Amino acid sequence: MRLQALKHKVLRLLAENATNNSSPQVMDSDTIAGMLGISLPETTQLLKALHASGVIISNMEGQYSLITQEGIEWLKQMTFTANCCQAQPQQ
Repeated sequence: MRLQALKHKVLRLLAENATNNSSPQVMDSDTIAGMLGISLPETTQLLKALHASGVIISNMEGQYSLITQEGIEWLKQMTFTANCCQAQPQQ
C-alpha cells in the first residue's frame, strides 16, 4: 500500500475516533495496526512520521496518538482533492 494511502487511512481512523466520542481517547498503535492490516513496527514508524509533520500528536514511542486540528484540515484537503480530481464520465 502506498505511504500516502496509509497516512490517509491513519488520519481517517484518528478523525473518526475524535468525532465519534464526546471525550476522545488516544488510540494505541496495536489497534491502528490491526485496523490497517500492517505490522506494528510499520505502524509505529508511520505514526512517528505523522507526529513529526504535526498532523497527529503521539508519544515518543509512537504507542498512543490523537489527530490535531491541522491533521483534520489536511484530511479534508486530501479528501477534497481526491473527489474533485477524479475522472468524470464522458457522455
